[in-house]
Amino acid sequence: MSTPLHDGGQRMIRQRPYQENDLERVLHLLITYRGAGYVNRYPTVWRLKLLMSSRLWDKRDAALWEDEQGEIIGFVMLSKRHAESTAYGLERVIHPTQNRTEIAEAILNWSNQRLVEIARERHTALTVGVVPFEQATEQDIALLESQGFALMQNGYNVYMGCGLEKPIEAPVLPIGYEIEPLIESELAEYQALYGFAAVMLEHQKELIYHPQYQHLVIKNPTGKMVAYLECSFSREEWFRSRQQIGWIDYVETHADYQGQGLGLALMRTGLQHLRAHGAVQAMLITTHDNIAGQH
Repeated sequence: MSTPLHDGGQRMIRQRPYQENDLERVLHLLITYRGAGYVNRYPTVWRLKLLMSSRLWDKRDAALWEDEQGEIIGFVMLSKRHAESTAYGLERVIHPTQNRTEIAEAILNWSNQRLVEIARERHTALTVGVVPFEQATEQDIALLESQGFALMQNGYNVYMGCGLEKPIEAPVLPIGYEIEPLIESELAEYQALYGFAAVMLEHQKELIYHPQYQHLVIKNPTGKMVAYLECSFSREEWFRSRQQIGWIDYVETHADYQGQGLGLALMRTGLQHLRAHGAVQAMLITTHDNIAGQH
């Protein structure tokens, strides 16, 4: 099933459901978008792959738009952290050369229709959150508000950046603690420590073996895993954007081991890793009230 529409130039654009074999083409769309000047914002390629592997619970909750040549120029997905959750996140990607307003409106219309279907199927009310586009933000906010969204000033995210030109201090650990790369045989213990929403095991296995993604863990003197950090980069993004930005994706310390500098040690090690692979800047995204994450 597909729905045709015309952009402002009267070109035919077709909307259709997302299929699993579309993944690489959707990632290519995201890289094209980020390479056009938005490489310093989420979602990264790795973040979108996580969402599509571990937060897309029903393939009907994603759709894409193609031009007359069959190139994907728009993508949307409704993600949620848990299968039974009623809170959704709306992820949108639009090709940088396209009429943004035309496709953005089509995306919101599709999203509203899909959410109505889900609410009827589940016999419950739903909520959905979306981050306004970085470019033409006021215009996008006006469009979102016309569709019933309200601007929320609490619980927002902030971006932090760090230049990697200067020497990075060596990590300091308590006696007997060690920083090691995660290996596949430790994934069960890693997932037990992981405090964010669950990630599919197959996705984490893929990441462990990818040269542009790194998992670092700290083990205490008994060998127990007590903290971790994930960092990443994309050489294709670097090539397209000419901006060599690496990301600190996740960092967490077990509650019983906080206050010992483990997060700082991991952060320094992660920054060293990114710089060793060619990054000249590191970034992370955190909530505005996460003071520790901002320092």
